[in-house]
Amino acid sequence: MNTAQLPRSARFLRQSPWLALALSVALVGGCSDGDDGAQGPAGPPGGGGSTSTEIVQGDDLPGIELVITGLRGGSGAGGRFLPGDRITFDFTVEKSNGDEWDLSEFGRARALVSGPTSNYQRVIAEVTDLATAAVENPSGGYSYTFAAAIPNTYLAPYNDSASFGLSDGELTGQPLLNGTYTLGAYVAWDYTVEGDAYRDAGNATFDFVIGNTGSVESRAVVGQENCNQCHSDLQAHGQMRHSVTLCLMCHTAGAEDRNNANVAGGTPGVSIDFRVMIHKLHNGWHLPSVLGIGTNVNGTRDYAATPQSYQMVGFGDSLHDYSHIGYPRMPSAYVSYLFDSTGQTYQYAAGNGPMPRDQGYSALTLSQKLLEDKVRAGAVDCASCHGDPDGAGPFAAPAQGDFHQSNPTRQACGSCHDDIDWTLPYTSNGQTMPAQNDDSACTLCHEASGNPLAVFDAHRHPYENPSFNTGANVEFTAIGGGTGPGGNHIAGDPVSATFSVTDDSGTDLSLNDLTRFQMIVVGPSSNPQWLSPNANNFDFTFRKSGSFTGNGTITKPTVSSGAIAQAVAVVFTSSTTFDVVGSVSATLPAQAIGAGSGSTAPVSYNGLTFTVTQGTTAFANGDRWYFEAWPLAASYSQFLPRDLVFERLGAATGGAQTLTAGNTPVYWGREVVYEVTTTGASSVLTGSGETMARYIVADASTLAGVAVGDRLVIDAGGPSEEYCQVSRIETASPVNGADYGALDRFFVTVQTRYAHGPGEVVQEVTLSTKRQGIDYTLAQSGATGVDLLAGRFTAGRAVLMSYRTHVRFGYYRAAGDTLQDVYLPSTGDSEDVEASWGDWTALPIVDGTYTVGAWTHRDFTVTPLGILTATGAQTNLATDNTTYRMISPPAKLDFLFGGATELTTRGVIADGASCNRCHGDIQGHGNGRRGWETCLLCHASPGMEDAAQYAFNNWYIGPTPGVTMDFRTMLHKIHMGKELANASTYEVNGIFLGVAYPVGVEDIGYPSLPGGTRNCESCHGDGNPAWLAPADRDHPNSAIPQVREWRAVCGSCHDSNSASAHIDVQTAASGAESCSLCHGPGKEWDVERRHKAY
Repeated sequence: MNTAQLPRSARFLRQSPWLALALSVALVGGCSDGDDGAQGPAGPPGGGGSTSTEIVQGDDLPGIELVITGLRGGSGAGGRFLPGDRITFDFTVEKSNGDEWDLSEFGRARALVSGPTSNYQRVIAEVTDLATAAVENPSGGYSYTFAAAIPNTYLAPYNDSASFGLSDGELTGQPLLNGTYTLGAYVAWDYTVEGDAYRDAGNATFDFVIGNTGSVESRAVVGQENCNQCHSDLQAHGQMRHSVTLCLMCHTAGAEDRNNANVAGGTPGVSIDFRVMIHKLHNGWHLPSVLGIGTNVNGTRDYAATPQSYQMVGFGDSLHDYSHIGYPRMPSAYVSYLFDSTGQTYQYAAGNGPMPRDQGYSALTLSQKLLEDKVRAGAVDCASCHGDPDGAGPFAAPAQGDFHQSNPTRQACGSCHDDIDWTLPYTSNGQTMPAQNDDSACTLCHEASGNPLAVFDAHRHPYENPSFNTGANVEFTAIGGGTGPGGNHIAGDPVSATFSVTDDSGTDLSLNDLTRFQMIVVGPSSNPQWLSPNANNFDFTFRKSGSFTGNGTITKPTVSSGAIAQAVAVVFTSSTTFDVVGSVSATLPAQAIGAGSGSTAPVSYNGLTFTVTQGTTAFANGDRWYFEAWPLAASYSQFLPRDLVFERLGAATGGAQTLTAGNTPVYWGREVVYEVTTTGASSVLTGSGETMARYIVADASTLAGVAVGDRLVIDAGGPSEEYCQVSRIETASPVNGADYGALDRFFVTVQTRYAHGPGEVVQEVTLSTKRQGIDYTLAQSGATGVDLLAGRFTAGRAVLMSYRTHVRFGYYRAAGDTLQDVYLPSTGDSEDVEASWGDWTALPIVDGTYTVGAWTHRDFTVTPLGILTATGAQTNLATDNTTYRMISPPAKLDFLFGGATELTTRGVIADGASCNRCHGDIQGHGNGRRGWETCLLCHASPGMEDAAQYAFNNWYIGPTPGVTMDFRTMLHKIHMGKELANASTYEVNGIFLGVAYPVGVEDIGYPSLPGGTRNCESCHGDGNPAWLAPADRDHPNSAIPQVREWRAVCGSCHDSNSASAHIDVQTAASGAESCSLCHGPGKEWDVERRHKAY
């Protein structure tokens, strides 16, 4: 073969049916002769055709492998082509098993020529007679000769108008340039599956040279593998085009949308030039034009411009709106636009998503800031299309992937930055670009890299810049605390962890310099439950004691390498004096501070340095600040902590007295002691409540004056006496408004310790917070309770304590209680998701594999010019600076409980690489969690439910009863999105640092082609059998209801009323599901076969 004709991609195997997804229908308007829509029923086979067009669901297709083997007919030097030459190309088309196809079996077989590869134009229009005019070669394969010779000038682009011209790269009527050109061909075969019509296709391209000199320079700015990371098997136009190169051959410079005046008034001036359209498609929701941002004549932003939907006309003159499309790559893709509790006042954009704010951002109105924040969160991960598609995988980056950096154009750049009017100046970030008539001056300012205006630098997200994001990594080396055989944990054992925290260079990080560090214990791996809620393990600044008078401040302490690991308290003995007390070191007494507001007192204490500042309200005797110091180390060991609330210690005698806590040790400085001082309205419970219930039932009319935030006592003096705080009061259903009558619901901040029944007395109480050192004392280490000081508590009054202790396999509700070796409720827990879903709240802990997991982050802040500056806060809208998070990748370590002998991990998703194919670096919760394994720490728990209204009383979020956050349900629903039968009513409440916001899925579409969410392996991983049938999750105690695994998984996507009814009908009263009889592996309606997409 002549080196001038070496193919760029001669082989292109495809097995691809017709399925009208967003991308495919979008491109129909630009190509061919307008008839490439949904195919009709398969026609009769042509002469010699022998392939059955009736496919049984689940069977493989025969496959179409179209290969162009060579070109002939060039009259130029070395066989190169010249205008006037007629091209003959040879090709083969085979099935996957190597058998040849008969061309008569193809409903469509076409070919075309476009080029040059540096700026594609149409050269030879698409021909439709490839199947009928091709000649079969004696040696095998076929040959086809174009009837038309290579012309002297370029054809007009599709749907050409005066909207675009030479300045846009269009060369209509211009002489052909010497260079590399592309011949493309495709064939399509129509077939049916259970009566539904589909289409499979084969594509092939071949690059060659026009002109007497030069060699093949194929276009490889974007690679096929880049597209297929998300799209699996890219396809468009009735599923006949799969090759990116074929896309380029029609979506040329100057190509336009169909612009039918009868459809939405027309779509004039909408480019379908590939470099424009693809950028816009993937960034629709963030386009300035869609958001209503334009440019004033002086170059400043116009935030009052009329929003323009990004629309195109597809097959059959159907209108397609891409204004809600967002690019899934993170961190940009995950942003929470937070509002106040009313949902009316914008607060800030939470998370790492937005690019840095521009100069002048702080002066914008809130509505303008919201628009800016949405634009700043647009697609910037250029490398996902132009770079290495799979990291350490087998695919290489496109050979010309850097072309977008070295050759900026108004068309490409203006596709996303579409608020630019090239006839006007444009001011951004304190700099003004004059009007630009062409692309000649672009690189004068926008070089490839090396300065803030360079293409690479301007699109580099600060999170991806290792000079800014130096990393935060947690690595566990050991889990301790187990006292059972072989070191296994048993009931009552605490859980400790040994771990390191480093940056990306391996340098040790100080725990106290992090922004957040949380741990959680979950298990068993077969059906994960929460053994402990996640909690911030460490202090990052000083904490105030529960009772505190002054409003002065204290700085974040500097912890030197010589500091001692201990808890430190700043204890005021008067308004102007304080001691510094350590749990290990000797006390630093009698430190002085001035009485005037603003007076300061610098302190240095055993490796800690900090400053105390007097406020307008003076400090008082007993005011305390606490700080747990952890000096820098290569490894840390800690018992995981758990916080308990309102535990009743006993009744005061009025004299000196020791009261014991139910759980030990009690962490010094982490306790708040209360005395029950007064009582208020009293009534009785009118309904029952189980252990660990989220609400009690009483008639609100009999508890006059009780409000959110008030404290209650239930069964005072009885065996189930306990105290709680009201978080929400419901007198009617938030779903349908039905009045509860006398069964009103008083939700509480923490689940109840005991079960309660009708007739138990409930009464409002006032809790008075007491002061350590004045009212009681507590051992600085190993405390088992508190010592009340004589005369500081009133005899007969109940004494309560909220405190921190070790996480254990079980806990005690009060001193003298039997061990409650049961699971705790997870976030949002309610009665709507119970044991039949796999929620084992308050049920016995079972043997198995358990996991300690952690996540941490630390912040950094950049200026509008991309310069690192003093760390600020994301919430601060009064600055032009932007704050980001360095987030730790997954960190966890498994261990055994009970009689388990072998670690067993979950493999439903092979690994996080499946997520990262689309998402790049999966993150959640305002970019506070990172990595699939981190997500599973919470979201593998069946009892984890959506953000409940009881946790966000009077918030603008709506009720979402029964909405589980278990990934086996939630992820299916999110990715199914708009294809859900009940997509319009599926809503979840996201949470970012205690702020809730509603999230819908109606605009979400899964990009995998073909079949969308039917392509189960795109998430579960190739060859992973875990998705073929849901795993058993039953509790070993047969008295506990069986878990309906099929309902949770299958019902997540198949959510129609009829599908739900079918699932229920196939379930016995005992909870046993019969689904596997029909849908189990190898059965007639086998999951794998029914999900095979065509």
